[in-house]
Amino acid sequence: MNNESMPRVLIVGAGPVGQMAALLLSQHGIPSLLVDKRTTRLTAPKAHAVNARTLEICDSIGISASQLRELGSAANEGGMVRFVGTLTGPEFGSLPYERQDVGALESTPFPLSNIPQPLFEQVLARHVTEDPNIDYRLGTACTSLINQGAQVAAKLLDSRDKSRSHLQLFDYAIAADGAGSSIRDSLDIEMEGPEALAHYLMIHFSADLRALTENRRGVLYFLFEPGVNGTFIAYDHSKTWVLMHPWQPGSEKLKDYTQARCAALIDKAAGQSLNGVTVENISPWTMTAQVAKAYRKERIFLAGDSAHRIPPAGGLGLNSGIGDVQNLSWKLAAVLNGLAGERLLDTYEVERQPIARINNEQSLNNAIKLFDLIVALHGDDPEKTGERYAAISKSPDDFPELAEAVKAQKPHFDSFDLQIGYRYNSLAIVDPPPIPDVGDVSDYQPSWDAGAHFPHRWVTQDGETRSLHSLISPRTFTLLRGPKSAELSGHSKVQQLLFGVDFEDGDDWEILTGLPASGALLIRPDGHIATRFKTVNEEDFSSAIRQILARGD
Repeated sequence: MNNESMPRVLIVGAGPVGQMAALLLSQHGIPSLLVDKRTTRLTAPKAHAVNARTLEICDSIGISASQLRELGSAANEGGMVRFVGTLTGPEFGSLPYERQDVGALESTPFPLSNIPQPLFEQVLARHVTEDPNIDYRLGTACTSLINQGAQVAAKLLDSRDKSRSHLQLFDYAIAADGAGSSIRDSLDIEMEGPEALAHYLMIHFSADLRALTENRRGVLYFLFEPGVNGTFIAYDHSKTWVLMHPWQPGSEKLKDYTQARCAALIDKAAGQSLNGVTVENISPWTMTAQVAKAYRKERIFLAGDSAHRIPPAGGLGLNSGIGDVQNLSWKLAAVLNGLAGERLLDTYEVERQPIARINNEQSLNNAIKLFDLIVALHGDDPEKTGERYAAISKSPDDFPELAEAVKAQKPHFDSFDLQIGYRYNSLAIVDPPPIPDVGDVSDYQPSWDAGAHFPHRWVTQDGETRSLHSLISPRTFTLLRGPKSAELSGHSKVQQLLFGVDFEDGDDWEILTGLPASGALLIRPDGHIATRFKTVNEEDFSSAIRQILARGD
């Protein structure tokens, strides 16, 4: 590499968040070095819910969301959550799993899809590898990361040959090195929140269980038969499954969970002896609900699991991380390209940390709510658990409290507003209204307010129906102008779209946005509305840009 193409940002951790950070920076012409101490990529399935906003972000930078969704389980297989005794035992209720139906298309062009994390990472890795702005190195560990004035000094070590190390300087660094982030620890950034809520073993196994689930397909099977613990996750009914099994590391030893013992646990959870089961991986993990006290220390930023450890109840962890780097990447690029002042970077924590706290609180509430279902099925007298469970299994309809307990789980599996309705309030937003308190997390209402993400609309361009999202550039600001607004000259780097001319929308601009026909919306590269103009003119526009980009000129 010549000096002009030397990486300006170091990204530590090549999971989905780190890879997306590199790809988003590349959209703005910023070269990066992406390193990961692992020499091979993840094979065991972990996260699986890739939500609408993550898919929208992928599609905006040329990673086809439609093709990604084809990798996931179809909605008729992965569209339900089931509460059962065992996989083949009685069923006590079911709920739709997130918005995967056609109704979601009113709010997003790409509804959530269940995509195993290894497959998602493979797609991102292909794009990363092909991107000339990204130097991608597996088997390279970052053993030290130190702020040094106007630069960050990183000590990089070859994981396969630990005698080979070197020091390299960068303008900024992003720590996307996971929940146990060594970089976060080295920066003495504390985590807030409970550290250990529960302990689980992820027992990943291969088996074709379609015959057992043919009449009740789903993505999650919560198991409630007395003596049976955990949850089945169906990544692919024909081959890829996980049993999440509770365990106690304080009183048990991991070595005692042999493949034979895990296979027996799978049989017990299935409710019968299974053939053709191969245990692939056995991995312990701890459920936590923590958010970093700070997302930044000078020129080093935390993103993804290094910034927040979100319980999996709700599928918000991976997606929150993608949101982090979407927010951070355009701000880093604006500073590095000389378009913004350094203070813009302070808004990353201001905007993203509250989102993590909200998502953490909701995920924690989801996990707690499951105990209500346990009480409904097992009762509150341990000596009568078997008797009550047998009675409910025989006639579930005779226990109305069971149906109520199942219904109460809805926010766990339908958090549409948390996924795409989150708002920002910082100096990078001009005159935002107060962010409303979290209400029904399922009830997403499109908003054209400053701070909100601009809503999805089906519009017509050149006779073709497409999402308005596809017309908004992720590389620059967009001025979405009302039908009688004035065009601003001298702003070639700002995309300008005229409502009703550059595209046609079936609804009225004024009714839709609450702005007069002479008004406009300024949309940031991350899709959030930076400000609203009742009448757009050069003076107001320049003033808004100076505030948003923290420019003192």
